[in-house]
Amino acid sequence: MKPGYIVALVVLVVAMCAAIYSFSGVVAQHADISTAISQPGKTLQIPGRIRKETVKYEITEGRGSLRFTIEDFVDPSKTIQVVYAKPKPENFDAAVSVEAIGEYREGVFEAHNLLVKCPSKYNDQSSAAK
Repeated sequence: MKPGYIVALVVLVVAMCAAIYSFSGVVAQHADISTAISQPGKTLQIPGRIRKETVKYEITEGRGSLRFTIEDFVDPSKTIQVVYAKPKPENFDAAVSVEAIGEYREGVFEAHNLLVKCPSKYNDQSSAAK
């Protein structure tokens, strides 16, 4: 085998290993609120219904912080406070539910990313057409 092919193969293997390693930190396991509380520091993705009365967006020292509580879809008595230290997502006010990706630490779920779930504008049209 030519030395050029060996070098190319080694570079390809190293690049694949680097890609797998970097993507492994991005993927978060789906969990419920109880699991998130019982596994502090572990990156998880937790879905929940937003309690609108708890939503607060505060700006301190030029940085925004969104705080709100979500409740479990199955058992609404299970709740967790979410802190998102980035700008509020544009469609957050219209959202009904959210999937927060982050870690549970010191009594709050520190979200790195929010997947906002808005009600579909097509739900009313499809039910009216029936």
